[in-house]
Formats: sequence, C-alpha cells, structure tokens
Amino acid sequence: MMKMKTKAVLIVMAALIVIGIFAPIVSAETAGEWHNKAIGFAMSGEYKKAIECFDKVIELNPNSAGSYYNRGLVYKILKQYERAIEDFNKTIELIPTFAGAYINRGDAYKNLKQYERAIEDFNKTIELDPNYALAYNNRGTAYSDLKQYERAIEDFNKTIELDPNYALAYNNRGTAYSDLKQYERAIEDFNKTIELIPDYPFAYSNRGLTYDNLKQYERAIEDFNKTIELDPNSAAAYNNRGLTYDNLKQYERAIEDFNKTIELIPNHTFAYNNRGLTYNNLKQYERAIEDFNKTIELDPNSAAAYNNRGNAYRKLEEYERAIEDFNKTIELDSNYAGSYYNRGLTYDDLKQYERAIEDFNKTIELDPNSAVIYTNRGNAFKDLGQYERAIEDYNKAIELDPNDTDAYENRELALSKLKEQEGEP
Repeated sequence: MMKMKTKAVLIVMAALIVIGIFAPIVSAETAGEWHNKAIGFAMSGEYKKAIECFDKVIELNPNSAGSYYNRGLVYKILKQYERAIEDFNKTIELIPTFAGAYINRGDAYKNLKQYERAIEDFNKTIELDPNYALAYNNRGTAYSDLKQYERAIEDFNKTIELDPNYALAYNNRGTAYSDLKQYERAIEDFNKTIELIPDYPFAYSNRGLTYDNLKQYERAIEDFNKTIELDPNSAAAYNNRGLTYDNLKQYERAIEDFNKTIELIPNHTFAYNNRGLTYNNLKQYERAIEDFNKTIELDPNSAAAYNNRGNAYRKLEEYERAIEDFNKTIELDSNYAGSYYNRGLTYDDLKQYERAIEDFNKTIELDPNSAVIYTNRGNAFKDLGQYERAIEDYNKAIELDPNDTDAYENRELALSKLKEQEGEP
C-alpha cells in the first residue's frame, strides 16, 4: 500500500528588483519613459503590458541591461522560464559581475528541474557576493531537490548565520531534517518559522506532516486545521489531513478531505490514489478501483496506483488482474519491494507456492528487515512441506518482531508437522 503525501514545501525567494543604474542611456527621454512604464506595470501585476514596454526599451537601447533583467523577472513570474533565462543570459553578457542575474537564472533553471545548472549559478552568485543569504537558501533548496540533504542543511545553516531572522530558511531546513527522518529537529525549525511568521501556512502544514510521521496524529490534525484556517484553498492540507484521518481509522472523515482536495484540484492524482486506499480500508473495493483507474488515467506511470489497484483486485479474488497490475508496477519500478510482496501473496492465494517464494525472496533482497515477509515466505515453505525452512523463516520473523503472533503460531504448526514427518510421537 502506497499513500501519497503532498511533500513539504521548500521556498525559493527572488523579488522583482528595479535597478535605476540600468536605466537606458540612448534616447533617454523616450526610453526612460518606456522603462518607467514597464516597471509600473510590473509592480501592479500587469505583466503583459510590462513586457511590451520592456520590448520597446530594448528596441530603443539594445544594451539596456536593466530592461533585459527586469523582463526576465517578469517572464519568471509568468513561469516562462526559458524566456527568462534568455534575458538573464543577455544581462550577464552586458554585466558579467551582476549577482542578481545569476541567482535569478539559477532559480529559473531550478524550476525547470535543471538542478546542476541552478547550483552552478548559485555558486557564481556566492562567489560574487559571499554574504548573499538568499543565494545560500536557494542553493540549499536545489540540493534538497537532488536529495543531498546534508549539503542542503549546510546551506540553510549559512543562510541563518547571515540572517538569523530568515524564517523561510528555518522552514527549508526543517523539510531537509524531515527528509532525513530527524523529525524532532524538523519540528524545532518549523516552530521557529512560526515564531517568526505566525500566519505562515506552509510551516503549519510541514509541521503537521512531521507529526504524522511521528504518529502523533492528533497534533498533525491540529496543524492541518491551522493551515486550512490560514489558507482555505490549500488542497495539500486537505489531502494530508485526510491521510492522518485514515491513519486514525476515521475513514469517512478522510474521504471528506480527499473529496475537498479533488474539488479544489480536479486532477489531483494523490487525492484519487489516497481516497482509493481509504475505500480499500472500508472494503469498498469497486470504488477503490475506480479511484485507482482515475489515478492511472492522470498519471500512467504511477507505479503506486497499479500496485494499489492490484491489491483491490486481489481482495475481490480477481487474481489474474491483480498479477497484471503487480507486473506493471514492477515494469515501472523494478525496486518496488511492496509489489513483489503483493504478487507473492497472490501466487500464494493461487497455491503457486514456488512462484510466491521467488517473489518473497526478491522482496527480502530489497527490504531485508520486514518480519511479515519472512512470516509469509515461511507459510509458503510450510505449505510445500518444507518445514525446516519454514521454521527458519519464522525464527527470523520473531527476531525482527518479537510481537509477531502469526510467526509464533505458524512455527508451532511447522514444528508439529516436522515431528510427524520425522515419525516422532
């Protein structure tokens, strides 16, 4: 079973900057007027008009670095990152030592998921201005995106050293600690973020996710409630609160939250997947399958959705369809341990014990510390009459989880069968 949380938010900051020293020189009155109009439109959110005015300035003065730079910022706001990069390239060509152009080009590369190029630009920014706190923060977010969390934390530490009241650096460091499963440290950082910005919804949402990971579900719900109070249209908060309600087995409330998530974002793949899992928990398998179908329609490469639909088919005893879905999961993600395990269970249901054991072997290779896998492989060995191997697996399961009652019970059965097999009274 794979639930989908809406990941903690990393914040990259970059503001629209008006640089007076970059004002046009040629045709000063006319170009200057266009430049001022462009800035006014940009500051009031009339971005199309701003771009038209910057175009006019550049037509009059092709060397107006400020107009290229500010037009690039407007393109970045409009998420037209390739065009933004072109303008920052031109700015850098005209003023090679302007740190602002590098940091914003890096931000554009980051939004295009070109993280290595983004880091190069943040490095250059820091080379030009070693005390530029924002550059360390943004490089840290790029390292986080590359899952280089220790390096990210180093950058957030530097950001905080340069600016101890930089709330978003605490938020970002908290998400990195959370990704490293250092949840207590993450909570400390989210607390600090909230202390500095009490009405910052992302900090509550991220802290809620961390409490959920710590299985402190009531505290998680309090934080998601606060997120929704501050931002009633936060689909992520409804999705994550729904997951927490599901963990508390409050399935109807979970479904309400997933419904709200879908109302806010009709193509929210996570919400369909998660609602499907909750329907599974309610044994409403047909409705679960409908939601997994929708997840797959929206994201045909969602290995988790195929795995989850396979589980629903298995519950309906549609074993061949279940196996097809587990096969597809493995095709999409050959290291998806859960799908080998689930396919193994399905083969076990079909009494194809050798094939079940092959899948349990692969699961153990990928996840060697899960007691339940050894228990189920032991069951397959037991059903094949290989009692000694079954007992070995039950022993391993008990070693990993001394509270695995199934392993104890099945070990007793296997010991009894082994004695019968050996002719002992």
